[in-house]
Amino acid sequence: MVKHTDKLATNLLQYDKYYNKIKNYSRLFQDYRDLWERASSFEIETNFPIQIEFELSNACNFRCGFCPYSFPIDQRPKGFEIPIKDKIMSFDLFKKVIDEGSERGLMAIELGYNTEPLIFKRIIDCIKYAKMKNIIDIRMTTNGLKLTEDVSTLLIQSGLTHLSVSFDAFSEETFLKTRASRHYKKVLQNALNFLEIRKNLGIQLPLMRVSFIETEENKHEKDSFVKFWKDRADLIAVQSLVKYDNTPENLQNLNNEKQKDIEYNCHQPWTRLAIKSNGDIKPCCSIPGMAFSKINLSETTISKYWNSKEMKELRNTLKVGEGYKNSVCKKCIESIENKNN
Repeated sequence: MVKHTDKLATNLLQYDKYYNKIKNYSRLFQDYRDLWERASSFEIETNFPIQIEFELSNACNFRCGFCPYSFPIDQRPKGFEIPIKDKIMSFDLFKKVIDEGSERGLMAIELGYNTEPLIFKRIIDCIKYAKMKNIIDIRMTTNGLKLTEDVSTLLIQSGLTHLSVSFDAFSEETFLKTRASRHYKKVLQNALNFLEIRKNLGIQLPLMRVSFIETEENKHEKDSFVKFWKDRADLIAVQSLVKYDNTPENLQNLNNEKQKDIEYNCHQPWTRLAIKSNGDIKPCCSIPGMAFSKINLSETTISKYWNSKEMKELRNTLKVGEGYKNSVCKKCIESIENKNN
């Protein structure tokens, strides 16, 4: 069985199937995932992030109940909201990050970072540019609403390697509750069409993952969701709810006792960074992590930030299980309903 490390909130089903498909595409992919496992297990400290996550636009066309976009602006987590003038990342800034990364060993990017990437007008240009710069794994997470047949074809032909579609439901009724949308059937059909188009084009990539954030409102549909997608999607992710100060109570397991014996470690600052649409750098991709102090790409580089004294200290703190000493990390780790130790 192929090893996959996630010490936080995600259980990946069929990872062997996913890994074996994509390793045949490129030997470099296998090397990259091996490095990811070593860094995730705190065995090696790289001199540049393995993955960078991009908030291409500080906006979303859904208002999911568990997401801060559904909260009033003044109640959203610290660092979540960006001034209107900076809500769209410039393509020049994107290229600047990719250029530095391609010279220093960047292996993967994620297009989205808690937003909807398909509303970014130059999304295909981003994928093509990253591919041209030899980024091995080009990933994107979408709510699937704008994943039309034409868009699917462009994504498949552009060089995308991994597409994740968020469902969090297996019925129209539950989709309306969890995602505040009446478009379950449309999103479902868009995802199935994507797989059919990929098959007809005779192209192996991008592989498709479907995700399900488990809450009190949808947990009764988890097994049906997994059963339906088991022989369709390449990868299935079942995630634990990450709670914020204003997460609706109806989504939370209020009868669940506070998790005991939490290990205050986290591999995210060992593997990745996140870039907000205005160029602010964050040491992880979690929403609570947006509260970290503002350091902008206008005043530093990715390499300098990654190798700074502060980042090295943060990584060591999380390696030895002392994340509780950092107020942001402590709050984040304790906000996960079922943390994977």
